[in-house]
Amino acid sequence: MSSQGDFVGRIQDNWRQRAAERTTFRAELRVIPRRLFRVLGSLYFVALAVVALVVSTGHHKVPQHLLGEPLAIKLLAMFGIVTGVAVALSVIVLFYGYIAADAKRRGMSPVLWVLVSLLVPYLIGAILYFVVREPLPMNCPQCGRTVNPHFNYCPACQFNLRPNCPQCRRALRSGDHFCPHCGVTLQPDAPAQVAAPTP
Repeated sequence: MSSQGDFVGRIQDNWRQRAAERTTFRAELRVIPRRLFRVLGSLYFVALAVVALVVSTGHHKVPQHLLGEPLAIKLLAMFGIVTGVAVALSVIVLFYGYIAADAKRRGMSPVLWVLVSLLVPYLIGAILYFVVREPLPMNCPQCGRTVNPHFNYCPACQFNLRPNCPQCRRALRSGDHFCPHCGVTLQPDAPAQVAAPTP
């Protein structure tokens, strides 16, 4: 098989394994480091303090259409502008923070993928990351050890992590009693078990 075929096969394998990952938006949001939220919040309040200081002491730095307005109106208008800019910048920073944290937990290079996501224009780099990212490490159903998602057998207990049909050799899913590809009956006393991804 050509190297291009190997690459496409690896991507398809990753997609199949990632399909078994049960996750929610809230769970994925928890992947972003808490300290990043704290830093962004601190910077926002510093920006508000700077704006309040500038508005109250430096009238020449206030936009022209606000010069005749009362101080409270000026402050509210400037706070609104700062808040809008802060929200937009925070979403961007948190997005790339998620890519860095997610790449790390999947055994990929966080620095490399953040650089690719930033430097490849029109968000193509970020889309590429979500296409090629590795599946999450998984726990062996027999011994509980965390193993590489591409392993076929657990290195600790030799459990078959990726069972396949004895007749057509295609992959089986958890709980299959019949092969979905060729219909052969699987051993009733040993239904297919597939390792679950580590949350």
